[in-house]
Amino acid sequence: MAIIKYTLDNKAIPSYISDGGYWGDVDDSTLIGVGTGGGETISQSDLITRVLDIHTRYPFVTSVSNIADETELSNSQVTELVNDWCTAKGVS
Repeated sequence: MAIIKYTLDNKAIPSYISDGGYWGDVDDSTLIGVGTGGGETISQSDLITRVLDIHTRYPFVTSVSNIADETELSNSQVTELVNDWCTAKGVS
């Protein structure tokens, strides 16, 4: 399995993606998934670069029940999230 950058196919996840819908970039309508073939295969370091770029435009925040208590995640926290995701998905 590989990390794949892809776009929706007629509003559906393409068949070559077995687990998708992650790390979406609203500016170019691409998503990240795990699968084989199709799309654009990217490395874990490329994924980190992508997610940090998204974070500069649309900051990731802590998940809390009260929106007033949200705080922006640091770059190292975002990097850790991506690394944890890659580990959980068994991709690099």
